[in-house]
Amino acid sequence: MASVNLGGGMVLNPTGVKMATQENYVSALTTQALAMHKREVDENFVKRYGNQGITGLLELVGAKKECTQTNFQHYEEAFIHNTVTVTFPSASGAGSITLTHVATGDNTDALAGNDEIIDGNTDHPVRVGDLLMTSQGDILYVDTVNDGGTPTFAIHNTQGTTWLGTGYTSGNHTLTIIGNTHAENSGQPGSIMPRVHTYENNVMIIKESFEVSGTEATNVIYFKVDNEKMGSGYLWYLKGEADTYKRFLDYCELQLILGKKHGSDASADVAGRGTEGLLEFIESKGQSMDLGSTAITMADFDAVVKSLDKYRGAKEMALYAGIDLSLDIDDLLAAQGSYAAGGANYGTFSNKKDMALNLGFNSFSRGGYTFHKKTYDLFNHPKLMGATGFNYPGYGICIPMDSQRDAKSGGKIPSLRIRYKAANGYSREMEHWLTGSAVLKNKTNDEDNLKSHYRTERGFEGFAPNRFMLFKKS
Repeated sequence: MASVNLGGGMVLNPTGVKMATQENYVSALTTQALAMHKREVDENFVKRYGNQGITGLLELVGAKKECTQTNFQHYEEAFIHNTVTVTFPSASGAGSITLTHVATGDNTDALAGNDEIIDGNTDHPVRVGDLLMTSQGDILYVDTVNDGGTPTFAIHNTQGTTWLGTGYTSGNHTLTIIGNTHAENSGQPGSIMPRVHTYENNVMIIKESFEVSGTEATNVIYFKVDNEKMGSGYLWYLKGEADTYKRFLDYCELQLILGKKHGSDASADVAGRGTEGLLEFIESKGQSMDLGSTAITMADFDAVVKSLDKYRGAKEMALYAGIDLSLDIDDLLAAQGSYAAGGANYGTFSNKKDMALNLGFNSFSRGGYTFHKKTYDLFNHPKLMGATGFNYPGYGICIPMDSQRDAKSGGKIPSLRIRYKAANGYSREMEHWLTGSAVLKNKTNDEDNLKSHYRTERGFEGFAPNRFMLFKKS
């Protein structure tokens, strides 16, 4: 039988049957051939964790407005009706009794979180002739007001000579001003300037970058990756740049949700400025409910509705819930048969139930208040707020979703807003630029790389914190 000479001293002797011979054992040729075989690699890149972006909350429910300073402010009206905190004496008596004014809490609403401005140097709204009601229904007449170092009020009980009846204890009590009464031919009372709440916050600078060498930018991979700004291709740097952009957007969202201003005693090494985020805004100025470690109950929701109603909360709320709280609410409402119950409205979604469902909201009503619930991925992300030891899977944010409009201009008043620096046609809302001498047609320098840069200068702005609600479940 003929032999085959392959050159290089290699000779193969064919045989008529399959049999192991000295010549047909694995040789250098077959090893090289295996190395040259094209691997079977699927061109689809599997997204093991799905869409990892957590942005969307602020973009969905918030407005945007430019600002020309690093600090921005606005004013909000306070209650036009007032209360005053006073100290009751230890013993009752007849005739005029002097009550000592307690400054704490008098010139802030219970949920305001910011000082109000009152006319003059006094910090109370009480005037001669005012009628004050106690918690037990007694009506007290203010005879004189002494605005000394610590203001005092001389009062009489309008129902008798004894200034207070039984059932009162000494110490601090809150009285509400329900009106006034004056004698014939008497002068007018002093005026009360409207109180206002002040709100201020900062914009902060957030940056991100990605770099790839010219060599790596031309290395082809087996599978295709997508980049919403640069298109699809078999280049790994497209994935790196896409991840950088997504991570940058997430950082922007995280700071506007979780951010805090830098404290006055922070180290001088702490650079830049912080912005107060949505959570801090609600927790320090708005309404909140601490559920402890127990599952939420209908009594809890009733307490929420009562509190929202008391402080003029929104009738329609978007509830972004962590997974633990979301499941608790599902269990509660499933037992009640309350999802999309009669009375649920969809004003936020143009009164279209399908739109709410397509966005992943489940809606229910209680006591005339509608809640559109959606599980918020950020609170359960294993590398963010869902990390081991964090309690955020039990958190929930109730954001007002009804429409408030300015009485004069008719313009819509947002519940929250993103502020960004801009002036004279230059905006820092979202900046993106490329540098380097690789890939780019127009080179910017002699460095053999491509650098992608992102930058923004933005901050969170919230309105009427009394209309928000925060759930906290440990």
